[in-house]
Amino acid sequence: MKRTGLTLTLLVAAPLLVATTVQPVFAQRTITEEKKTTTVTPSGTTTETEIVVKQAPPPPREEAMPAPPSPSQTWVPGYWTWNNNWEWHAGHFEQPPQPSMSWEPGRWTERGEEWVWRPGHWR
Repeated sequence: MKRTGLTLTLLVAAPLLVATTVQPVFAQRTITEEKKTTTVTPSGTTTETEIVVKQAPPPPREEAMPAPPSPSQTWVPGYWTWNNNWEWHAGHFEQPPQPSMSWEPGRWTERGEEWVWRPGHWR
């Protein structure tokens, strides 16, 4: 009985651990100029972040893609982010969560007088 109770406790606590682990990563990208919205799904596996700023981002940088470290890795292109100033995050290779998944790059879109960041994600 004790072993079952312990397992049940871990299963119940696991989603809470995922949610609290995901949020601090996006907290580093707090936008002081405007606003930020973060949504965590009930499963805790998908997070959407909307970052809104008043300045248009610079044009994307041209990046030379090196050879992949392994054939199963996917190139994730670099992007601009806002942290009281525009900062470039260089592209890199990542292992897809599942072999059939592909990377949908993040993008800045204009919305009236604002620019909104939609982060990249696996699909």
